[in-house]
Amino acid sequence: MIRRHASGGNPHQSLHFFRNLQWSGNGKMPSFIPDHFTFASAVKACGRLMAIREGKSIHCQVLRRALESNPNVQNTLIHFYSSSGDSIGSACHLFDGIPCRTTVTINCMLSGLLKNRFFWMGLSLFNKVLDGCLGEELSPNDVTLMILIGGCAEYGNLSMGRTLHAFCCKSFGCSMILVGNALIDMYASFGCIEDAEDLFHEMPERDLVSWNSLIAGYRKNDEADKAISLFEEMRSRGVDGDRVTLVSLISACARSKNLEMGDWIHANLRRRANNIPIPIATALINMYSKCGKIEIARKIFNKMPTRNIVSWNSIILGYVENGLSNEAVSLFERIQVEKLIPDEVTMLGVISACQNLKAFDHGDRILSYIQHRGLAGSTVLCNALIDMYAKFGCMDRAKRIFGMMPKRDVISWTSVIVGYAINGRGMEALEVFCQMLDARAEPNSITFIGVLSACDHNGLVDDGINMYRIMCQDYSLKPEIEHCGCMVDMFARAGLLKEADDFVRNMPIEPNAVIWRMLIGACRVHGEVGLGASLVDRMIGLKMFCDPEDYVISSNTFAESGRWDDVLLARRLIGTQAFLRMPGISSVTGVTE
Repeated sequence: MIRRHASGGNPHQSLHFFRNLQWSGNGKMPSFIPDHFTFASAVKACGRLMAIREGKSIHCQVLRRALESNPNVQNTLIHFYSSSGDSIGSACHLFDGIPCRTTVTINCMLSGLLKNRFFWMGLSLFNKVLDGCLGEELSPNDVTLMILIGGCAEYGNLSMGRTLHAFCCKSFGCSMILVGNALIDMYASFGCIEDAEDLFHEMPERDLVSWNSLIAGYRKNDEADKAISLFEEMRSRGVDGDRVTLVSLISACARSKNLEMGDWIHANLRRRANNIPIPIATALINMYSKCGKIEIARKIFNKMPTRNIVSWNSIILGYVENGLSNEAVSLFERIQVEKLIPDEVTMLGVISACQNLKAFDHGDRILSYIQHRGLAGSTVLCNALIDMYAKFGCMDRAKRIFGMMPKRDVISWTSVIVGYAINGRGMEALEVFCQMLDARAEPNSITFIGVLSACDHNGLVDDGINMYRIMCQDYSLKPEIEHCGCMVDMFARAGLLKEADDFVRNMPIEPNAVIWRMLIGACRVHGEVGLGASLVDRMIGLKMFCDPEDYVISSNTFAESGRWDDVLLARRLIGTQAFLRMPGISSVTGVTE
């Protein structure tokens, strides 16, 4: 019973049996003598519950009964201490004290090191095994390699992953399904989907996990059509999918907005069973939401006999994505009534809903709720709140939240900088940027869009030039069209048309039509009709005209410079170009126009 509950879903019950079976009613004489299996199961239950003190107490009992040399107990203790975060040193001490280690012991220690982010120590242990330093008879097995390959994926070391792949092929001939599946996952996580495909097709044997791994890889790499095609091939070969297959496939349908395939999967599920499992129902809610069928998503949600917080999150985010933020806020209120505990994803969805509704009062209530629930230390939530208050124009509140954050990332700094920029407080944006540099936080491309926008809209030309230089030279960031647009607009607003023209001529990327319009419009505002006309000529030469507005601007510019023949030509072109005016919805009447 102890072992079954420890390995199953009830470690609390396992420890309950362990405590009760050890002692008789008088509390003095043991009525049950635990053996190594019992102790190993009890330690395993402590590990699952993170019951550190009780686990250490059981370890003491192991020592008193002289069972510490049993391999099963040793391995379980190593796993227990490895899972306890700051106790990895105890796991290493135990491992070093084992005279005769097995491959299972190696795998437990290796898994513990990688779980605690000691990737290079794990590789060092693997090399010691290969070199025979831990015993000539020891050799890695498929589990060893699977753990290491998973570590390469988690810690971003593709080069080492390829080295391990080569080692597997040389030592085992790529015949191990477990290793092949791990490699497919790894290559997919790095975006090397062709390598994952090649490996899949080269595998002499495949199991369901192999198919699931590649389907999930396609989904992660936005190749939903390939995921669906592989599923169809899988069915044609008589391989039945499981829940993992369906969740990946439904997610692929969501990404590609393949409603037809999504409907087919849903129909098949309804034929098989009345109650769809929670993970699959949640994936369907997400898929229908992404496809704009929020009413179907809600029906699935309503029919679920039980729901977890992930299910609630899916329908809340679905309403937000479909422009029904009021419904999202209402669902959040229902969560509280049903005594569920929202997580970060829930709160992010509700913050987005408040932002969309421009509901200042709702936003304040959400902030109070987050503080009451002890979530105010979440960097992700604070970043979202800063962005929300910045959009509301409440920069004082945004800055107050920023000041209370225990930990800030680049998004935190950028959100405040952009917030000041969009609210016309350029000097304060630059002050925060300087504080960011003093704090040794590294700005990214979006940070500099905020900084340059602040300089642009506040006429801070010298600061803007300096910030652009810092971006390019000090941080080696490649300018994007948004950065260049800020610079051109900044020069143009200040009447520095020659500087703006020089900047456009020397831009590291091709200027788009928006930048040309910006510059030509500035020439008209500042009376530089000659320069404006020459810019129109260059725009025509580069075939940059893509909108009726371009022809109107060119016609007006030529008229102001007295080039009437060109005015007539531009107006004729307006008449001959088949520009399509897309229908839109009037925000006032709700009528399609």
